[in-house]
Amino acid sequence: MATFPKAASPSQQPPGSEDEDPNLDEYDLYSLAHSYLGAGGRKGRTKREAAAHTNHPSPGGHERKLVTKLQNTERKKQKAQL
Repeated sequence: MATFPKAASPSQQPPGSEDEDPNLDEYDLYSLAHSYLGAGGRKGRTKREAAAHTNHPSPGGHERKLVTKLQNTERKKQKAQL
């Protein structure tokens, strides 16, 4: 059986034998005690880069949707006139 390093603070220690769930093995207890960052959090970017490259709210709303709708309407009108 492998031994794992102790967590940094007592609050991060895995539950003792009296608190353990019988369904948890040593690996489950280790993963509960030692959190890690998930794979897709910021995609390898810093917080500053992630904040700079995000979808910014547009005060005008759905401009692209409206422009596409108007362009299609104009095309349909021109086809109908021909």
